[in-house]
This record gives sequence, structure tokens and C-alpha cells, in this order.
Amino acid sequence: MSLDRSLPPHPATDRPLAKAVLDRGGAAVLLVLCAPWLLLIALLLWIQEDGPVLARDRRVGQWGRSFDLLRFRTGVSRTGAALRRYNLDDLPQLVNVLKGDLSFVGPRAPAGDAWPGIPAPYPWLSVKPGLIGPWVSGRAPRTRETAAIELERYLQNWSLTVDLTILWHSLCAALRGPVSGRTGDHP
Repeated sequence: MSLDRSLPPHPATDRPLAKAVLDRGGAAVLLVLCAPWLLLIALLLWIQEDGPVLARDRRVGQWGRSFDLLRFRTGVSRTGAALRRYNLDDLPQLVNVLKGDLSFVGPRAPAGDAWPGIPAPYPWLSVKPGLIGPWVSGRAPRTRETAAIELERYLQNWSLTVDLTILWHSLCAALRGPVSGRTGDHP
């Protein structure tokens, strides 16, 4: 199922080349830099866990197109717990960014089975979903309404500077220490 493309464009869709260069170029560089760590993590998971190293979650992307969101499969092993604690299980999503399924910054991609429950019009689907978003400010939105307002503000005020600021805040948060708890899917 695809989304009606007659939705009004958001600023983030007005400059697709700049955002694509930041996303795909950044993902390529990070994948090269992280390759030894990705291989080590994959090897540790392969040794400690049964089954495949990667998990694929069906998600809804831009214009309602579905894609498989990649992440390391983390079970009950100590390696899996450490990966979840530091959000390292999301590193394979750099491949999704490189493929063009995701952007570095954008709305959270809804689960594929959530599509029928998404109210129309759903303007956030007019942009690519992101690895991180405006919620990285250090506090999780308390309600879906708060998250929706925060995300709409991001979409209306989008610029490369805003994306770079969110990326910077995300890096600082990651360097501060482990994530105390995941906030779940945001709109």
C-alpha cells in the first residue's frame, strides 16, 4: 500500500539532494570506520546465540513503502544485553541509510503491521524515516501527542543545520553513557 503523494511537501523534501548526500555519504564513511566493530559484534553474536546474527523488522517508510529495518539480533546473552544497553544493536541500520530506506534524522518508522491503524493524512510519511529524531533531546515524549507536535515542528523547520544539531546531540548522549530505557516507537 502506498501513501497519496498529494500531501503538502515538508521542507525536508524540498532539498533531497543535500539530505541524501549527508545520509548516504555519512553512512558509507561510518560503515567503513565501524566495519571492524560490526564484524566483531557479528562474530560474538554468532558464537553466543543460535540463529541468524541480523534481525529484520518490517517497517513503513517514505510514501508508505515497506522495507526491512536491520538490527543485530540480541537474545539473552551478555553480548546482546550490552548491545541493547548502548544501542549498538542498531548499527546495521547504517545499511538501511546507505540503501536509501532511512535518513539519519527523521520520524521513527512505524511497524509494518501498524500501517492500517495510521490515521490519514499522515504527513510524516512524506519524508524518509530516521535512525534518530527530535526526541534525542534527552527526554522521551510522554504522549503520542507531544511526540507528534515535536516531530511536526522538526518537519516544518527542517534544515541541514537542524539535522546536524540533532546528530550532535545524539552523539553527545551516546558518549554520556548507556541508554536507561528505550522509549518505543514514536510517530
